[in-house]
Amino acid sequence: MACVQLPQICFDDVRGEHLLVALSGGADSVALTCLLAQSRKEYALRLTAAHLNHGIRGADADADAALCRKLCAELGIELIEGRADVPRIVRDSGQGLEAAAREARYRFLREARLRCGADRIALAHHLDDQAETVLMHLLRGTGPEGVCGMARVSGDLYRPLLEVRKAALVQYLEAEGISWREDATNAVADNPRNALRLNVLPEIEKSYPSAAESIARYARIARIESNCIARQTDSFWSAHVRRGPWGWRIEAGPAEEAVLRRCIRRICGANLPAQRLDAAISLWQLPRGRTELGGGWTAERTNGALYLLPASAQAPSEVPLNPTGDAVLPGVCRVRVEKGNFPIEPDNPLVEVVDADALQGAVLRTRKSGDRIRPLGAPGSRLLSDFLIDRRIDRPLRDFTPLIARDKRILWIGGMGVAEEARITESTRARARITLFPITDE
Repeated sequence: MACVQLPQICFDDVRGEHLLVALSGGADSVALTCLLAQSRKEYALRLTAAHLNHGIRGADADADAALCRKLCAELGIELIEGRADVPRIVRDSGQGLEAAAREARYRFLREARLRCGADRIALAHHLDDQAETVLMHLLRGTGPEGVCGMARVSGDLYRPLLEVRKAALVQYLEAEGISWREDATNAVADNPRNALRLNVLPEIEKSYPSAAESIARYARIARIESNCIARQTDSFWSAHVRRGPWGWRIEAGPAEEAVLRRCIRRICGANLPAQRLDAAISLWQLPRGRTELGGGWTAERTNGALYLLPASAQAPSEVPLNPTGDAVLPGVCRVRVEKGNFPIEPDNPLVEVVDADALQGAVLRTRKSGDRIRPLGAPGSRLLSDFLIDRRIDRPLRDFTPLIARDKRILWIGGMGVAEEARITESTRARARITLFPITDE
């Protein structure tokens, strides 16, 4: 094996912390545990280790656990052990073995972290793992976030070896006379990561000897640029993205495609297929249109916005309008009715003063087929749908516009005024003030 120098590893970013070290017994995790143990005085670290038997490798797994116990005893580190029946999880859930094992491992590690009060979980992912991760994501058609690979610090996870080659870790262990266990399954190219590790990367490095380092460097640069886009996305989101009972609205405005993509994936989920994400972006470029995104989502473009509409969004049932007091249209609004000699407030669209008698027997609801309204000052009535179109109310909003109605006659439209039948006249005997409180979930 060619000599690969172990770089100086700094643990300043976790100085004074309690780390739970994920210890499998393999070379990577044994090296990390020993390096942290050697540095704990310099960085004021407190260490606990955790080892999970996945229930996959039989006697080999027992030998792994025995090595972990021996190592921790020699280093003076408490060891938390756990067991999982991953084959049973696979049978019950239909997951792949690798995915089920990973999920069980992280669940155990997080439970162990809480149990021992550790600040973070230290993982032994190294530079070769980073290169494999980036290549896997690229081959799966990832977006910019995927080529960032793994972060050194991510929430409660800490990966201090991402700039260290696997070979350097092995040589460190050999030089120190430290034993470790080999997992025979890692030598079988029966899953994408193993295939990349055993077959693809070695072939690439015959032509490009520093390929793994270059891929890891690319991931670091991509992370810096991705973080910049993330900040732009947060800023655009705050100014232009709104949530309502109908779903989500991305208001038209100056936005880079990268920002829009992140907004759409934030709403519809990171697993939105690439072709459907492309379809939503194409729709943004049009004045109007509609397309199905799958997964229960529909995208609709209007003159003013791009709407992302979940199939689960359903208009609520009507509720009686209280003569005085509040009525709630679930998910849409709360309406308060008060009686008194109130002045008309023409500059406040959320408040209307109406003839109290007109509200007798009325309900609070959303629109129905055949609804009609007689606008103030109009000689006759017209279809509510035509009225809303003339007012340039986007179609997704029309189904969730709050209304006060008697039968098919609309008396009040939330934020847009009252009908002729409910206006104040000289013959009005009592006034009622209607105040609209929209329910928002930004």
